[in-house]
Amino acid sequence: MSLLKVEFKEVNRITAALANHLDLEKDLPAMVFLDSGLEYYFFERPMLSTTDVLSELVCLNYEVFSTDVFALFSAPSGLCYLFDGNNVDEGIEVLNSGFRDFFKGTADYPMIVGNLGFDWLLFESAYEEFGVLALSKANAQLKFSEGVGRNVIRSKEFQALKGRDGTLDAIIDAFHDYFNDEVGGSRSNSPYL
Repeated sequence: MSLLKVEFKEVNRITAALANHLDLEKDLPAMVFLDSGLEYYFFERPMLSTTDVLSELVCLNYEVFSTDVFALFSAPSGLCYLFDGNNVDEGIEVLNSGFRDFFKGTADYPMIVGNLGFDWLLFESAYEEFGVLALSKANAQLKFSEGVGRNVIRSKEFQALKGRDGTLDAIIDAFHDYFNDEVGGSRSNSPYL
């Protein structure tokens, strides 16, 4: 088996731990990440439509961090799946197929993918054209960081896209207000830090 549906008690445990790293009451483009010392990357959603990119992230995670990867929908009390590290492509295809009809109406956005060590978290909203992947600088391994950079847009590259299209400019400005690398990458007032 490549993908396991997580039982209700375990979903609650994962969500409680996730709440130390993510503000589940907020949505993009606002700053949803609570940790400091993060690198931000942007991607055009939905990530599940780009199965090869998600597959590389999950496979790299198992190579570098050796920690299981979860996919949580409709946070905080939603549907959650856990990769077991075997046949990742098959698991991603199951998620892709299921999310086409929101798992027969049982799931919705936000979609959060990350590892259980919270070294990286990917957040995708129903309200924004772009999602955000946050990678802990302290726990970032060069190989993983390089893989992320190959597949999604680094923060400075995202900001460099400004000036090509008025709609895209407005999106970049909205994200830049919260995800500005020059202010240290965190505007958190989290009581957990």
